[in-house]
Amino acid sequence: MTYKEALLYLERIKDTAIDAPVKGRLIESLFIGPTDWEQMTDFMNLRIQKGEETALIEFDNAGKSLSVYGVSVNNEFDVPRWDMTIMDNWELMMGRYKNPRSGSTTGMVSNNRVSI
Repeated sequence: MTYKEALLYLERIKDTAIDAPVKGRLIESLFIGPTDWEQMTDFMNLRIQKGEETALIEFDNAGKSLSVYGVSVNNEFDVPRWDMTIMDNWELMMGRYKNPRSGSTTGMVSNNRVSI
């Protein structure tokens, strides 16, 4: 996705994705980052140096695909760990789930889980 497409997609799914259970944890926030996980380190470094929006624009201008990730916190260990789930197919993966925050019937379940 382009930066603009990712922003529009994030806005479209945020009410149904936030607070939805994925693999036993609730999605707490949404994040836009590179689709290619190998580029995530470069993206995060650029984000620290120039800010998130500038990093996203630079990746977009370089023709790199962006994705929307759902973030949940895994507190099973001594140090909290962010678990990130690619949400690009969220609308296709939706099962029947009633979101406690919005009251809407939405979806859950993703097998595309990456931990950092």
